Amino acid sequence: MGHRACIVGIGETEFVRDSDRTAEALMADAIARALADAGLKASEVQGLAVTSLYVSDDSPYIAEHLGFELEWVMKGDYGGASAIIGLIRAQHAIEAGYIDIAVCTGGDNRNPQKVHDVPRPPNDYSRRNFVDPYGYGGPNSLFALIQRLHMHRFGTALEQLGKIAVTFRRHAQLNPNALLRDTMTVDGYIKSRMICDPIRIFDCVMPCCGAGALVIATEDIAERLGRVPVYAGRGAELINYQARERLPDKLTMGFKPIGEKILTEADRGRFDFLQLYDDYPIAILMTLEDLGFCEKGEGGAFVDATNFAFDGDLPMNTGGGQLSAGQPGLAGGHLHVIEAVRQLRGEAGARQVPDATCGLVTGIGLLSYHSNVAANAAMILEKS
Repeated sequence: MGHRACIVGIGETEFVRDSDRTAEALMADAIARALADAGLKASEVQGLAVTSLYVSDDSPYIAEHLGFELEWVMKGDYGGASAIIGLIRAQHAIEAGYIDIAVCTGGDNRNPQKVHDVPRPPNDYSRRNFVDPYGYGGPNSLFALIQRLHMHRFGTALEQLGKIAVTFRRHAQLNPNALLRDTMTVDGYIKSRMICDPIRIFDCVMPCCGAGALVIATEDIAERLGRVPVYAGRGAELINYQARERLPDKLTMGFKPIGEKILTEADRGRFDFLQLYDDYPIAILMTLEDLGFCEKGEGGAFVDATNFAFDGDLPMNTGGGQLSAGQPGLAGGHLHVIEAVRQLRGEAGARQVPDATCGLVTGIGLLSYHSNVAANAAMILEKS
């Protein structure tokens, strides 16, 4: 026992398309739920990692608004990778003995009328200055080019990508907090409205309002609280993969070196589930390739051969992922961690993976335009 870091509490607000609550209020709600789940008081928290697209305050002021007196604080600006990176940084602070208890939170209200003094999200700077003047920009356009290239080079089929989206929708139907729970078929996916060829409406995450929070503590504290500990295992991040390359491989993300760093063949075989950042099905397919679950270019065949349902061969995004549960701003990355904790604690209800003891969570953040994405992060979560 000692300073090994584990997750002892989780909290999540309702995900809704519109809300009258500010991002700060949503995060405060999620934090209160996570602390109640852990059995801790706000006065016991020593560290805070906070991520939001629409809150312009610096982290000490956000902490002040939330009523925290702290010894460690960070504000993540890594897009959808912020949740995992914040968890990694909190893990390091705890295991170094710097603090004993930290909260990681993220949340947003996508309604600009509810955002104080932020005319545009901070991460819009590069797009406005270097991309929009040329008439192109945004995730849909970028991933349309990436998906088209993958389809052209490797023969990846819409039916394979549709299988991913349909599986996640099935899981969302078992998640009362998921926004999209109507039945989806592969044929319905293929015939859904075109957004940016070949990206369709069911390829895109659903922006929404909400927040999530995690409480991380030493295993000594977890034992005192009587909580089932979910241990933060090996994790890694990579920023601007291939930035030094004149001709980067557009179909490879930073998960390739991350996988080489934190995963072994034995690890891949013992995962009971994957919670992969799913801004698009093609991102899921490429993540599977880059993490070594199959060779580059064989992602489509791997999808065909694998049952990703919660009761299948390799359960993935068992809460519906962002594609069907919704993307509440930078709480989108927390969504995957929270679902992983539920699975490991045996609290996922009708979508529970039997006897789950180990899983992998990932995050993807921001667009680099030179390669594809700017930030990648992953972490192993386990019960022992």
